[in-house]
Amino acid sequence: MSLVTGANRVESAASALSSPRGADALLAQFVASKTPGVIARAYLESVRAELAERHFAGASGSEITTAMTAAMDDLLRALFRYADAEHGKRAPKLNQKLAVVARGGYGRGELNPQSDVDLLFLHDYKRGPYAEIVTEIILHALWDAGLIVGHAARTAKESVRLANEDLKEKTAILDSRFLCGDEKLYADLDKLLIAEVLNRNQDKFFATKLEESRKRHAQYGDSIYLLEPQIKEGEGGLRDLHTAMWLAKVKYKVHSLEELVQKAVITEPEAAEVIEARDFLWRVRNSLHFLTGRHFDQISFEMQERIEPIFGLKPEEGQAAGSALMRAYYQHASTIHRFAEGLIARVTENSVGGRFFHRTPTRRIRPGVVVQGSLLSVVQSDFFQRDPLNLITIYADCQAQNVSLSGSAYQMVRDNLALIDESMRKDPRVAEALMTILSARQRVAETLEAMHLSGVLGAIIPEFGNLYARVLHDLYHIYTVDRHSLVAVRELERLRTGEFKDSTPLLTEVARELDHLPLVFLALLLHDIGKGHGHDHHERGASLTAEVSQRLGLNNEEIDLVVFLVRNHLMMSQVAQKGDLDDQTTVAEFARTVGSIDRLKALYLLTYADMRAVAPKVYNNWRDMLLSDLYLRALKVLEQGDREAADPARRLATVKAAVRESLLAASAPEADVAAFLAEMPDRYFFTVPEDDIPLHFDLMRSLDDRPLVCRIRHFPELEFSEFIVVTRDRPGLFAMIAGVLTANNLNILSARITTRSNGLAMDVFRVSHQMGEASMALEEDRWLRVEHDLERVITGQQDIAALVADAHHVQSAGRKFVRHVPTEVTVDNRTSEQFTVIDVFTQDRVGLLFAITHTLFRLGLRIHLARISTNADQALDVFYVSDREGGNKIEDLDRMRELRAALLEKVVQNPREGAPA
Repeated sequence: MSLVTGANRVESAASALSSPRGADALLAQFVASKTPGVIARAYLESVRAELAERHFAGASGSEITTAMTAAMDDLLRALFRYADAEHGKRAPKLNQKLAVVARGGYGRGELNPQSDVDLLFLHDYKRGPYAEIVTEIILHALWDAGLIVGHAARTAKESVRLANEDLKEKTAILDSRFLCGDEKLYADLDKLLIAEVLNRNQDKFFATKLEESRKRHAQYGDSIYLLEPQIKEGEGGLRDLHTAMWLAKVKYKVHSLEELVQKAVITEPEAAEVIEARDFLWRVRNSLHFLTGRHFDQISFEMQERIEPIFGLKPEEGQAAGSALMRAYYQHASTIHRFAEGLIARVTENSVGGRFFHRTPTRRIRPGVVVQGSLLSVVQSDFFQRDPLNLITIYADCQAQNVSLSGSAYQMVRDNLALIDESMRKDPRVAEALMTILSARQRVAETLEAMHLSGVLGAIIPEFGNLYARVLHDLYHIYTVDRHSLVAVRELERLRTGEFKDSTPLLTEVARELDHLPLVFLALLLHDIGKGHGHDHHERGASLTAEVSQRLGLNNEEIDLVVFLVRNHLMMSQVAQKGDLDDQTTVAEFARTVGSIDRLKALYLLTYADMRAVAPKVYNNWRDMLLSDLYLRALKVLEQGDREAADPARRLATVKAAVRESLLAASAPEADVAAFLAEMPDRYFFTVPEDDIPLHFDLMRSLDDRPLVCRIRHFPELEFSEFIVVTRDRPGLFAMIAGVLTANNLNILSARITTRSNGLAMDVFRVSHQMGEASMALEEDRWLRVEHDLERVITGQQDIAALVADAHHVQSAGRKFVRHVPTEVTVDNRTSEQFTVIDVFTQDRVGLLFAITHTLFRLGLRIHLARISTNADQALDVFYVSDREGGNKIEDLDRMRELRAALLEKVVQNPREGAPA
């Protein structure tokens, strides 16, 4: 069978759908105007406008892609006839032959409104004047029409040679389709392809395509269930189907899904399901192209909201706009992905010599269940009806045998899901089977994901099934809620295997020694089941978790742990990132809430996995340091109990004595040491590592008459640099330093402010290395600029607001926020015994930190500690403040209201004065 029999579909579609503006009419316009590019541009604009009307009126995805392909065919055929005639006016043809061939998506007949066009200009012998002139006229007209055109000019033999040398070229030629010119020339190419390309190096081609697919999935998020997926290249996208079909074309010499049915490679229901899914994806892609007017394939939040009503869909009550569209998308993308994987397995499992699959004998592992190669199959038609428990235990079989369900077994599972009813959910054997899977030493996450994909997991635990494809528009979570939970299980499992033992040795050790890890897996699975039930999802989730745990037959102690983890799954990250961990009260209160060492270890692991599952790079070395610091401090409290509750005065005297001895041993003048110990606040000696104190002492002594002294220390392993500033205290100092760092495009992580009773101030800022640039340690010129700018600001030569404003105009150029983040400001006197704590949650932007700190300065507040946290475009900035005079909390209610109102006004409305952003 010819490789290109599928071209008949596009040819007939072109004939049926060609309008009066077809090839003949276009040719007449080209001849009349002598400006084919201008005519081509107007023609394509007209075609797209007509197709847009049909699309928004409800046309299917295939209707638009087929019509767009037919219209492009008309254009190419008219251009070829025009170019052929133009050449004839200039020179004789001399028996030269040329065929124009469509490749890629155009060759498949799958042009979306703004798709690129890929062409092969097939000529005979050497490329002569005829081929050059015709090719040049066609390409220039297409470029003038605004098209992006991939193109090559070759003979049939050159094409075959390159296809055998370059597997990308082999892929491109697989989707070739004759358009116009010498059809016999193309027929010769078709014969050569079958004889000399399709049967050569099949195993190498399969292996390369599978590796390309793996890398592509990794590049585009490695999941179907991304909140803003890439419809073409992402997992479950159109490229997955293309990859499977390329392999099938090489193996079976077919061109279409229909031909795979004819050859009994796939069934008619399989083909119908994947055709429906493909059409849905085409329709979404058409929407993206029509709405943006360009080649755009990211289903962004904005596009989701705009496309959903086009499909006649509405979100469920309480769900975000676009969620109904995305739920449908995930179902169809899952169909594409599952079909592609199944077809690839069929293509490659019998590949002789291939490094991925080998023919292996069938093994019977228990009655009704066999394994062949990497697939597990069910060989009894009533296997699940006889015992519905098999719907779960078959996944335990896959886990134990390190295999996957075959396509037929998967479909049998789907067909029998109704057998899992309320009575079965209460069957103790169900709980035992699920806990067996959670307790395994391998493939826990992979098995849970397979169960979820088929619907089994949601049938066993409907509370989790309710999360399927649940979209909560969030700027830093990249997965749907269900996928996020499964990724969290995967991340903890990766930790246990030692994958991160070098970067997170403490976490790895805890994961390997904790006996209750299966319960932590269960808690991760359930930790977000309260989402979709209104506010306080952790409390609602805890209530639902108690019900699930009882149904699963856990004992009281196990239920208590799982419910605790779900209820408090946000607590440890919040305390670590927002709390003052140098305040013993903060750590003691956290440890008291946790209650035991086993609970602490379980919460530490769960928090890590939850943060890792948010998005790549959210969990970095900085956050690992914060989380581990809190863990170790709380562990010490739980291990020592009340023994640590020593007299603060006694502790202070002990620390000062050690500092005095250390400084005098370094030959520091005794009078200077005595003044330092007397004038530094007590809190300094409780919170600063003793090893850092000699440096601080030396910096203060070296100030003399200079306006400031600075020191930069780099910590590349922790991904931050420490910027220390010693100067004389003055109102608004923190805002000045924060503004200078902002103006130099430096991202502040935290800051601690210490003021001596003699008026010297020492501010220590930690600045992130996560800038997408070279390491801060290599940017000494920038740090010199920071010192220069800061000196000018402190001495009054530079207005800080103007400096930040100027930097803002440069840094924010081209920034685009896709979603609005509501602003929340809280003023809290309960978190800290000594300070008022202010939380500002808002949309991150250039100058935000300066806007906040400058406002606090103008309100007469002193900042003692700042913790800065940013995820995507969301910022949570926490400030520990007191009044400027006596170091007291802000406890007057009217003043607290004034403070909150002023911050809201500055952050939300953001007038230019003092807060450019």
